[in-house]
Amino acid sequence: MTSEKLEVRPFCSAAEYEAMVDYFLLAGDAFLRGMGVDKNRLPPKDKWLRELLADHEVADDKKDRFYLAWIHNGQQVGHSSVNKIRVGEEAYFHLHLWRPHLRKAGLGTEFSKRSVRFYFERFRLKRLFSEPFADNPAPNKLLPKLGFKFIKRYSTVPGTISGEQEVNRYVLVGFAECSSDECR
Repeated sequence: MTSEKLEVRPFCSAAEYEAMVDYFLLAGDAFLRGMGVDKNRLPPKDKWLRELLADHEVADDKKDRFYLAWIHNGQQVGHSSVNKIRVGEEAYFHLHLWRPHLRKAGLGTEFSKRSVRFYFERFRLKRLFSEPFADNPAPNKLLPKLGFKFIKRYSTVPGTISGEQEVNRYVLVGFAECSSDECR
């Protein structure tokens, strides 16, 4: 990973939002189910983009969701986001590495670590929650590496693009650079 250029930054163009929307809309049913996403709940592309771009323009304390682009060697290869944002208090963290060939190489961990740091600073958070689909192994392995603590497994509807499902709830209280093996 030393020769690779990684960047995490806020979405800054309609094309970046469109790439994120396409990641979901063009994904296969099995892949979406594996993340706990119900393809039938995905909004039409034009409506989804209009809502995202309108939300992009509002102040941080009024945003529905905030997105960070994950850039690898000059190409957007994923994103993270937070929603249920309560500036100065808490938010809910989501992460997606779009390119299968880049998974399981440590990039998701590095992108996520940088994203978490950004969210804590930008939104002055005390807590960051994440509730991945309980049967999705990738985020359930990654979150503890970042210092997130498992709280509980329970059934809920975690978002507008999901049906009722079992999720694992994690929390990260505060955020400091990880120097222990726990974050590697």
